[in-house]
Order: sequence, then structure tokens, then C-alpha cells
Amino acid sequence: MKRRRVAAFTGAGISQESGVPTFVEMGDIRDKLSRAYFESHPRRFFDLLLRMKETVDQARPNPAHLALAENHIPVVTMNIDGLHRRAGTGELVELHGNLDHVLCRRCGQAYPFEQVKRDIDCPGCGALLDPDVVLYGDLIERYPDALGLIADCETLLVVGTSFYTSTAGMCVSAAREAGAEVVIINECAAQRVPAFLQSISL
Repeated sequence: MKRRRVAAFTGAGISQESGVPTFVEMGDIRDKLSRAYFESHPRRFFDLLLRMKETVDQARPNPAHLALAENHIPVVTMNIDGLHRRAGTGELVELHGNLDHVLCRRCGQAYPFEQVKRDIDCPGCGALLDPDVVLYGDLIERYPDALGLIADCETLLVVGTSFYTSTAGMCVSAAREAGAEVVIINECAAQRVPAFLQSISL
């Protein structure tokens, strides 16, 4: 089977130019995106995510998101902002989930994220709702999907990640072990991603 020519792995830096701040810019938020904090302070946790969602909902895909979508580049992203989907990316693995829904792990119902403005308990069975977001302390259930996509490319375009997370390092290592060339763009993604894709004449 023919390998894909290019796939992309993206982190928070690709969305900076859309107005979505990185965790570093958001102070101590990283410490609060944990399973332990959620279970100890669920209301405060959801209030924090609601503020994040307000920011995300005001953001728009920038030229980097759009160029990946327009060139039909499969994407693995660590971002929960949904900007790749809104740009039109068809083949997408959102490793850490998104802010579209909340889930009830007891009865299996899903609700729009705005449900937690009214109540953080499931309207159907009363159990505490869960964000559809991977928190520190959780398993990354979509990780095998990401590895499958990455292992199937000739070039992996890595955009906007500082490699702070082990997930980024493991995914890039998997691409290199599979024989892919790794191209890293960590600054000016809105200009450099479209330019790179144009330069390789997809």
C-alpha cells in the first residue's frame, strides 16, 4: 500500500495566531487540568473549561489550519480547540479530545458542553458529567490511532509544539522509526506552513 506523502502533528503553537493562548501563557492552568483536580473541585474545574471554551469559540482557523485542510493533510493534534475541524480537515485525530461535549460515563449519554452551565450532573441519571478531554492522569485512548496515522507518512510536519509533553516526543520518535522525515515549524506557523506545503508541490 502506498504511503501518504505528508501528515501533520500539531500543538498549541499553531493556534496562537488564532488568539488561543498556550498553557504557558495561561499561568497555572496546567496544574488544574488533572483528573485529581477535577474529582476534588468539579464545579471550579468546569468553570475553568467554560472560560477556555469562550476563548476557543471566538477563535478562527488561521492560514496554517486552512492550508493543512485545503491540501488534505491528515492531522494528529494535541489541541482541544477544534480549529482543525472548523478549517475542514477530514482525517483528524484529536489526541486530547475537544470542548464540544461532556459525557456521562454511567449511562453513556453525551451533551453539548454548555450543559455544565446549567448543571454538572447528568440530567438522565444524576452522575457527575465528564469532559471529553484527556486530563493529566488519564490514558490517551486515541494514541493508537495517532500512531497508525503517523507511521504511514513519508514526511511528518510538526507544528507548534515545544515537546514539553511526552506524547509529542513519542509520536515524533514513532515517525522517525518508521522512516519518515520530520520537519519542525515552531514559529510563524500561519506563514510558514502554507509556504512549506506550496514548496513541496502536493
